[in-house]
Amino acid sequence: MKQEMDIKLYKFEIIRGKEAVAEEWLNFLSSNRKAGEALLKKERAYLEAYFTAVEYGNMYVYMFFACEDEKFSVDKAINHGSDLDEKHFEYMKECIDLTKGNIMDCLLYLDNMEDAIKDH
Repeated sequence: MKQEMDIKLYKFEIIRGKEAVAEEWLNFLSSNRKAGEALLKKERAYLEAYFTAVEYGNMYVYMFFACEDEKFSVDKAINHGSDLDEKHFEYMKECIDLTKGNIMDCLLYLDNMEDAIKDH
């Protein structure tokens, strides 16, 4: 029997004038992909994907997050003392307006990851 996942879609509004910081943040994550993937294992997270969009002249970063237990994953990311996560959160604090945005819960997901994993 498959284990259910916590899946969230975060929508972060970038503070006007901080778009370059947001791009630097995403480049930082991309440059440190392997280290980030290792941290996901410790956080019992399966997938973290980032997207950008410009809506009504404002930049947004969307983050798709799938994990075993969101509360555990977030707590682990905040408290395990990783230099990568510390820098990640610094970037977020600098460029995201935390009073705006949204966290969307997944109502339904279809999953065929077992086949994808078997094929690789």
